[in-house]
Amino acid sequence: MEELMRDRKKTGSFYTPKIIADFLVSYLSDKLQKTDNISVLEPSAGDGIFVSTLCNHKNLSERIKKIVAVEKSKQELNKIIKEVMHKSLSAINSDFLEFQDGNKQKFSLVIGNPPYIKKSLLKATQIEYCKNIHHAAKLADNKPKNIWTAFLVRCIEFTAADGILAFVLPSELLQVKFAAELRELILKQFERVEIFTFNELLFKDCKGQDTLLLIGERKSEDKGIFYCNIKKLTDLEERKFTLAQNVKIKESKWTHHHLETEEIELLEKLKEQIQTVNDYCNSKAGIVTAANDYFIVDAKTVDEYSLHDFVKPIIQKGVLVGGSVELSEEDFQMLIDKSKPTYLIAIDKKTQIRSNAKFWKYKQIGEDRNLHKRYKTSRRENWFHVPNIGAEPEAFFFKRCNEYPKLIKNTANVLATDSAYTITMKNGFEIENLIYSFYNSLTLAFAELHGRYYGGGVLELTPNEFKKLPVPYLTKNANEFGNYVSAFKAKSSIKEICKQNDREILKSIDRNLSDDNIDLIYSIREKLYLRRIKTN
Repeated sequence: MEELMRDRKKTGSFYTPKIIADFLVSYLSDKLQKTDNISVLEPSAGDGIFVSTLCNHKNLSERIKKIVAVEKSKQELNKIIKEVMHKSLSAINSDFLEFQDGNKQKFSLVIGNPPYIKKSLLKATQIEYCKNIHHAAKLADNKPKNIWTAFLVRCIEFTAADGILAFVLPSELLQVKFAAELRELILKQFERVEIFTFNELLFKDCKGQDTLLLIGERKSEDKGIFYCNIKKLTDLEERKFTLAQNVKIKESKWTHHHLETEEIELLEKLKEQIQTVNDYCNSKAGIVTAANDYFIVDAKTVDEYSLHDFVKPIIQKGVLVGGSVELSEEDFQMLIDKSKPTYLIAIDKKTQIRSNAKFWKYKQIGEDRNLHKRYKTSRRENWFHVPNIGAEPEAFFFKRCNEYPKLIKNTANVLATDSAYTITMKNGFEIENLIYSFYNSLTLAFAELHGRYYGGGVLELTPNEFKKLPVPYLTKNANEFGNYVSAFKAKSSIKEICKQNDREILKSIDRNLSDDNIDLIYSIREKLYLRRIKTN
């Protein structure tokens, strides 16, 4: 099974469920009812589900005059040829990236599920094709991060002047920064765009990869961008859904589509009245060791190799801080006592290590593992010198989270890895006040909107996304913050903290803000959170 999954990752062969193909073809038949002499391109035919569904559809089959199915696997293509007996089928055994090169055909319908293959698994020739496609479309980001982006860009060009594009795509189209240009391209090329998102995973054997349906119409009487979230797949079959147009989207991302227009207006109105994280503090990525499992060790390893003079305390990842907003000396000592890796081997040019035979033995262990040949370590003057260690920060923000983002006061005075952004407050602001103010439904809702999510519902914010989070800043004294730390540790969930503090924090933005609107903001955060964790 593991070998099969590895092969699928290399080829991107996660085939479309029949229920999706049946819906798309039926749905598109309504849009194509006035089109005769239909031409179709399927750029990654796979097991032929779209081709066969189209050719067997009673309202489309006779009007399809050309259907081109491109498939790299000869074995799969032979299955399609054997199963689909349509007179207009042209089955082409080719990598789509080669097929598209110099091809100027246009099609009434371009439909498919492009392969999802990361750049690290692509061949050099495929990467070059993808770069050329991005470049020809005048995208600033020519470097492909995944093959599906090149498929999308090129297939937009294959769509006729009055044609339709219908693709199954990863939901990162809505979220990630590198896809921003693709979103702009889609809106520029299609008068009407429809996006279907799902509460269920469409590909059960591709854990964590959330998926959407994108339909773009070159010409439409009803123009705009429309969204619909499908709670269960049977709703597609029964057409139990309503497409809604969201005219108030201001963000470069499209994650706002999960919200109603009035909800977006409320969030944006309040956001404009308050400052952002970047106004209160400086933040930067933590320490990059290039091999955490080697450079970050537990107390036993420190003793075994006499590393006491060469280590500094460090927090490696957010899961170790638990559910607090403060990492105390006692908390950190508990991690040490539990044999967690809590010490960074912090060696630089000034460190004297010549007489330490045990250290040289530990260094040899790293070289036996070829750590000195890794990209980042090999670029160092001495591979075991971890650069840019710096001073201990006032706080950390861990860039990835599950239930809620973690902003932690560093009372333990330790370092942090690049799993966190280190925080230094600007003049006039205190870390205790920022932490207290940070945990409210408005700020946490924007964290959901600004970030992107991965397998298991993990939320991640890039440095710029973190810096742009709006935070209403309240001032608290030491006793109040101490009580807050205790309450935070004792909470049953982040909802409890929001319920307790939303009114105080949000009314500091606008004292006329109604309780109903505060409750609405609370429900918005909860809705966005539940939307994210559905991938669990």
